[in-house]
Amino acid sequence: MGAHLPYSEHIRAFLKANTFLGRLPDAALAALMERGQLRQYAKRDIIYRRGEAGDSLMVVLKGRIKLSNVNLSGKEIVLHFLVPGNIYGEIAAMDGRERVANAVALEESEIFLIYTRDLMPTLKAHPEAMFEIIRALCEKVRAGASLLEDSTLEMRARVARGLQRLAQHHGRRGETGTCLQLSLSHTELGNYLGLSRANVSRQLSQLREANVITIEAAQIVILDENGLAEIAGTASARD
Repeated sequence: MGAHLPYSEHIRAFLKANTFLGRLPDAALAALMERGQLRQYAKRDIIYRRGEAGDSLMVVLKGRIKLSNVNLSGKEIVLHFLVPGNIYGEIAAMDGRERVANAVALEESEIFLIYTRDLMPTLKAHPEAMFEIIRALCEKVRAGASLLEDSTLEMRARVARGLQRLAQHHGRRGETGTCLQLSLSHTELGNYLGLSRANVSRQLSQLREANVITIEAAQIVILDENGLAEIAGTASARD
């Protein structure tokens, strides 16, 4: 369906407040919304597959999306979890090549889709927004490099590094610590970290016994960020 929706103003406000599109003048954003599409997905729906044509950028408005690939052994490797406000598909949208990962809805989700043919002329006319998307792409490259480095770390350090990455993107500080605003099964977390479910469960239990984390209603809360950094090997050197 098109962008002429009863709550189109809500979508406009969301895009302005939560994405690089907020750097666009109101008229330019309105023009993109006129040409954009709102799509809805049920749990486990495939949004796109690796290798499909990349002709659009997508913004998560509601729900949770998993980006993953399958290695040569047939094992799923989770690259990222996306929540409302996250943008994905921008690499293919920028270079016009195929998708580099699979995208699956982990729960009922809403996506706002903007086609490359509409996006690129708008970005060229408004360089400040172009710089924002370049910055976002740089962050993803850094995150990918971090993920590759983590694959060589000892198992507990890898789990700790993974929790730090998730906290950076999905953490919210509370009275007891930093809560990861994601409800992940140990299998999903294992796929993200490149570990088996059993090893993830074992490492989380040991971190919990050390009072570094706790698990509340299926959500992980980091109680001791310094302790987690020590285990991850990312603590700053102190005199």
